[in-house]
Parts: sequence; structure tokens; C-alpha cells
Amino acid sequence: MDWRTWMAQRIPSSEIQRGGAAVWPAGGKGLIGDSLGPVMHLHDNASEIFYFIAGRCRLELGNSEERFGPGDFVLVPPEVPHNLWNAGEDDLLVVWIVAPNFVDNKWRTDGFPPGAMSRRGVRSRAVPGAALPGDANIRTRLLTLRDRAIHAGQTSTRQEAIVYVTEGRAEIAVGGRSRRLAAHEVVHVPAGTRYSVAPAGEPATVLLFEMPGQ
Repeated sequence: MDWRTWMAQRIPSSEIQRGGAAVWPAGGKGLIGDSLGPVMHLHDNASEIFYFIAGRCRLELGNSEERFGPGDFVLVPPEVPHNLWNAGEDDLLVVWIVAPNFVDNKWRTDGFPPGAMSRRGVRSRAVPGAALPGDANIRTRLLTLRDRAIHAGQTSTRQEAIVYVTEGRAEIAVGGRSRRLAAHEVVHVPAGTRYSVAPAGEPATVLLFEMPGQ
């Protein structure tokens, strides 16, 4: 997979969420385009998820460290200090989402509340049958679609969704437009919009992120 093409996929930001595909190249000093850099920080009243595509990650969560690899998934709840590093010799590819998106308060790098450094994230793996962690800000589901199975839904006026294909190919309709996505391609569903996801000639596995998650 050409990470430059993969990273060029854009998820429109709104007051509900911001996110995208990020790369820390081998030998680099941080995620490309990350204005904060590898600095311990937290999000006031906002949650963040990381889904790891390739490479190895060292994620600081409060005063602890955890290692992640391809297929791993972690939810960082609000007010949990965290910091991400490339822990291997290869490119690190990660999908991230923060919700809600407070434009004037994206992160805090000091003045953490008492007890913040003892807090932790919630990890899992994005494999069939696994329970993926979520909260009122972000809910994540792994859908395995076969034959003529269709997942259809509609976002509310205060909700957006992101569909990320992890395996196979999927036919995705958003509003009145449809497109075919291959593995590691993503589509955004705006607020108040009908959508559907179906396998395109072969079984498909997709991650469905919904923000807010309630």
C-alpha cells in the first residue's frame, strides 16, 4: 500500500469530529502534518481512538506505556494524557478520530487535573467477534458483510459516521451517491444522512465509527 495515497484520504472536520489517516515515516520525528508533535497531552471532554494499520507504536497513557501493532485498537477517554511514538523501523500508519472537535481547545499540554496520569485507555483488536471499546463520544462497530448482507442506517442531526474498509471490497451509498471501496479506503457520512454498506462481490469487513456514540 502506498501510504502517500492512503494518507491523502480526507475526512471533513466539523464541530462533531476531526480525524484522518496519519503516517510517522521510518526515521521521521513525528506524524506528518501534526502541528503538536510527540507531546504528552489530553483532550478536555473529548475522546480519541487510534486504529493501527501498519508498523509498531509506543503509546504513553498517563504514567504507563503500551505497545500496539497492526489491527490493534485503543480508545483514549477524555482527560487521559497520551502521547504516540513510532516504536519500530518501519512506517507507522494509524487512523485517528477525536470527538467532539473543540476548535478553540483541541488539546491541553499542561495543568492536567489531579489523578490524570493514573488514568488509562481501553484497548482491543479489530477482529470479528471482538468487543471494541466506545463511549458517549465515539462508538465503533466491526461489521462483517457476506453474500447480500446490507448494513443501512441514518445519522442524526448531531451525529456523523466514518466507514473504513479493513478487508475485501464494499459498495457504499451515502445520500444519493454510491461508490466502491477497497481495503483501507474510507468514506465520511455527514450529519442527517442515509447510508448503506454492502459487500461488492466478496465478503467485506468494515469499521463503522459513529460520533456522538450514544
